[in-house]
Amino acid sequence: MLAGYKPDLWRFVMPRFRAALPEADICIVSPGLRHDDLADLCRRERWSYLSTATNDVALAQNVCYRLHNSAKMIVKLDEDMFLLPDTINELLAAYRDIKAQGVVDPGFVAPMIPLNGFCYRYLLEMLGLLDDYEAAFGRAQLATSGLPVHTDPAAARWIWERTAPLAATAARLNSLERRVLLCPIQFSIGLIAFEREFWQQIGSFVVHRHRLLAGLSTLGGDEAYLCARAVETSRPAVVTTAALAGHFSFGPQYAGLKALLDERPELFSA
Repeated sequence: MLAGYKPDLWRFVMPRFRAALPEADICIVSPGLRHDDLADLCRRERWSYLSTATNDVALAQNVCYRLHNSAKMIVKLDEDMFLLPDTINELLAAYRDIKAQGVVDPGFVAPMIPLNGFCYRYLLEMLGLLDDYEAAFGRAQLATSGLPVHTDPAAARWIWERTAPLAATAARLNSLERRVLLCPIQFSIGLIAFEREFWQQIGSFVVHRHRLLAGLSTLGGDEAYLCARAVETSRPAVVTTAALAGHFSFGPQYAGLKALLDERPELFSA
């Protein structure tokens, strides 16, 4: 888990994370800082804690994966992802099934995520909410950025209010035919499962040293590189409707969603 910058969410996220864990090595990674509360949590839980002096998520992940050199499967998530107890197990099972079917060799597999520029249209359609959303916010296009689903706090709030509690939405999805969706755009990688072998195949994550030396942000560089290399290697991003996770917000929406969190914490509680 990449964590360290959104402590307001930890009291909601960490219990869900703990409840969803399979038998695995767990590492909390803080790029560019060290947070004593996270270090203490990891000591209590007997997890690993890794912090890096350089604030670069690509570099931090490369270090983490190299240190965990026996890991064949990697589940990477961000600290603003809200899990259900079966999210990770369902995600890994879906990865194995997709791999065994052999139609595609996935670069990575992700769950359905309501607040996501690819997943949201499919999810709203499956829940019978697409027309209502489009009446309020316009066409639900599939894109990585620049739409209300990424920028408008009201859109994020609308989606959270209609998909929480997440367990109820997961139950509705499970009552429908399961789908495997191939993603043709850059995917927001808040929660993904992939093989170590794929990370090695793409040459690990590229660290943009010139940007770092110039004091420029490299946020999102790992995502852009991973998705581009997935296309280049014919190992696409895949979304399974068999697993569900909530994404709290995109950057411009954070303050608005924090207000909703304070107003209606039951929407985010485990």
